[in-house]
Amino acid sequence: MIDKKQERLIEVEKINSTAFDRMKRAESRDNYYINKKLKKEVLVVDDPEKIKIINDFWDRYSFAYKNNPLTQIAFYNQSGVFDPSFVGFGQQVHSLVRFWNNETFAVFRNKNYSRLLFPFLKHPKCVVSCTYGNYFDEEYNILTKQQAVEKILKILKEKKELILKPALDSGSGQGIVFITANMPEKDINDYIDKMSPHFVCQEIVKNHESYKMGCDSLNTIRAITLFYKNKVNFVGALLRMSNGKKVDNWDAGGIICKIKPDGKLSDFAISGDGTRYTKHPNGFEFANHELYRIKDVFDMAIECHKRIPQQKYISWDFCVDDSGDIVFIEMNSPGGSELAGCLGINSYINKDIAKEIFDDNIFLLKANFDWNYREHADYVILLKYCGMESDKEKVIIPKEIDGKPVKFVSKSAFDK
Repeated sequence: MIDKKQERLIEVEKINSTAFDRMKRAESRDNYYINKKLKKEVLVVDDPEKIKIINDFWDRYSFAYKNNPLTQIAFYNQSGVFDPSFVGFGQQVHSLVRFWNNETFAVFRNKNYSRLLFPFLKHPKCVVSCTYGNYFDEEYNILTKQQAVEKILKILKEKKELILKPALDSGSGQGIVFITANMPEKDINDYIDKMSPHFVCQEIVKNHESYKMGCDSLNTIRAITLFYKNKVNFVGALLRMSNGKKVDNWDAGGIICKIKPDGKLSDFAISGDGTRYTKHPNGFEFANHELYRIKDVFDMAIECHKRIPQQKYISWDFCVDDSGDIVFIEMNSPGGSELAGCLGINSYINKDIAKEIFDDNIFLLKANFDWNYREHADYVILLKYCGMESDKEKVIIPKEIDGKPVKFVSKSAFDK
């Protein structure tokens, strides 16, 4: 039989291995971006001093995450902007998740709830939605599956084409299907079965003239906001454009262009492999092209974020339709930091703010025999006493763990 001491040792091993698994996942994802997604020319180091500056910034976090400086070099080579605090997507998702994420996002990320969360926005017209295997019309009236299919077929006779997409974002436009009036009913049923239990079927949205860029797809605006120090901060924005496909997603071959604070496009765009374009492959020139109502979109992103401050970092997708109305597409928490970085946008505004956030939110959840604790760059927080001493008055609070001073003891450290 395993005694309490052995049980604790097993628990300690599990906690510590989980902490380092998270670190490895972050590192692996960022190295994948460097080694698999980018062409080699983007990784050329023109100045060794830049590597030193990057390493000097990230060394304090190496206990939890070993940054590859080629991440920041790649962003510099694509955008022309050098900043050692640019963050890779692996670090964003697997480590900084503690800062920007909240369990409520499991609901918010479902596209079928967007109309309830943001009723003041215009949304793509819903034909049918499915949540947890339950079918609804636009007014959330319950339908059977057969009624849902019949409704889709009826609308198709008028609209000729609809879009069917997963309600829980799979990323990069994966799973999106365009269904047409001449498509067999069996095929539509098959697509619905494949996407269940969460999908939404919507009418097609058409771009305002200033957003078409000669593309057939719906080109969308990605606006990024950060809730920090009790304020929603606007981080930056970019335009996602198709490069010959019906979707504008970056990982599906699309290209992205920075939108400047004055609402005009920058003079270059970037593809997923790091290729830099001074004009669209179809000939459209980006430089100083003015986007209709773009500043209203920026304001809209800020207003939306105020409703859900528990989500600290959000990438909002909007479009401006052919009627000139702003249309909400979806929210991503956090969304890909690579899209911002390659255009010279710091996901955390600037190096000083990034350091403040990283110091508080890059940490490892660890354990020794007596304590569960959180290791940060400069200090340790004791979370829970797990030792054998039954009288908490006799428990000695360590001055340091792992060579770092114990700065805080959780209020619940001695709760049973």
